[in-house]
Amino acid sequence: MGAVEHLKTLCCLGLPPESAMVAVAPLLHAIVPHGATRMALLEPDATMTSTYSDNPATTAVIRERFWRFMDDPLAPASLWGPAFRATAIGWSLHRQGRGYLESAYYREVEAPLDSCWLLDAMIGDGGRTSAIVVLNRPRSARPFTVDDVQHLDHLRPWLAHALRPQESGLIQLKDQDSWGVAGAPVLSGVMILTVDAKLVSQTASLEFLLKRALQGEPGDFTRCVHAYDSLPAPVLKLIRQITGAANGTSNTPPRMQVATAYGLLTLEAKWLVPVGTLPSDAARDPKSCLIAVTIELREHPVAYAARVLRESGATPTQVKVGIQLALGRPKPVIADELGVQLSSVADLTTRLYQTLDVHNSAELATKIWLDQKQDAARQSLRRAG
Repeated sequence: MGAVEHLKTLCCLGLPPESAMVAVAPLLHAIVPHGATRMALLEPDATMTSTYSDNPATTAVIRERFWRFMDDPLAPASLWGPAFRATAIGWSLHRQGRGYLESAYYREVEAPLDSCWLLDAMIGDGGRTSAIVVLNRPRSARPFTVDDVQHLDHLRPWLAHALRPQESGLIQLKDQDSWGVAGAPVLSGVMILTVDAKLVSQTASLEFLLKRALQGEPGDFTRCVHAYDSLPAPVLKLIRQITGAANGTSNTPPRMQVATAYGLLTLEAKWLVPVGTLPSDAARDPKSCLIAVTIELREHPVAYAARVLRESGATPTQVKVGIQLALGRPKPVIADELGVQLSSVADLTTRLYQTLDVHNSAELATKIWLDQKQDAARQSLRRAG
């Protein structure tokens, strides 16, 4: 199954729109080669809510600078309102001429992100604009062409289905049992803190992981948004756990998982000590050490399972059944959720098992959730050796 077919399959799995943005981003790279992808979900008044970018620096740069150019007639940002109402595609292409490369907008917004040429599409659903997709390329690359516009335009109906506002989906976020397994890492970052929870430094990707994924803050870049001055509750809890362990008042490991609309967030806190410091010496005076909190976003389990099944040769319909089987659903429940006959589910299950060379749902789950991790561990050991 090619990238286009896999994207179509993902778009029909009922993922939360935020998780769908994360899942389709790598496939858009394969279909229309580009440098980075930006996506956002939109409200009826054109304000952004959830956002995602596979360039970690994008969130901070655009949040701080994009809004300044909403009234600049030379900037693509000024076309936001008309493009939103028209559900347009490629609406900023004609602004990327010679003057654009000398503009303040390019210099302050796109150049710091190694982005120059933009291909953007408003995604419509039921007569209203519900999302935006922006592909960008660096200045050294060729500009987007008519072929690129057509490729992205052909995907818009599928993206509209995946990114539409929705009340429910094939796999509900509230199904916490399905979040015990995590997909592949998508984005990660580290923040350095003192024991009294003062921030020393953090990587660029933490802006998105902390504010968008963990706290669900809106991603409206069309207005000035002031910097945040407080840490999320899960981070504060980890600091209490690791300092409590050092003081002998807690034995809870400083690790946790948080299910979000974007995927599973894993958080872990560790002590940072100078090279050569003995653990016993650090334990005597933990307040002299810093704490590193690593936050990692892993793809939604459904998107991860779909990718593994696709790479193993499963058809789109087999993928839908295989995901449910791997999550432990019985066949009657699968038939009811998919709206098909039980005999159809049984037939698809038999064909799927033959394709993947497994004999039951337990072996299927092992192949999806364990084999991939074991392969990654073996590759890591080979690199270390």
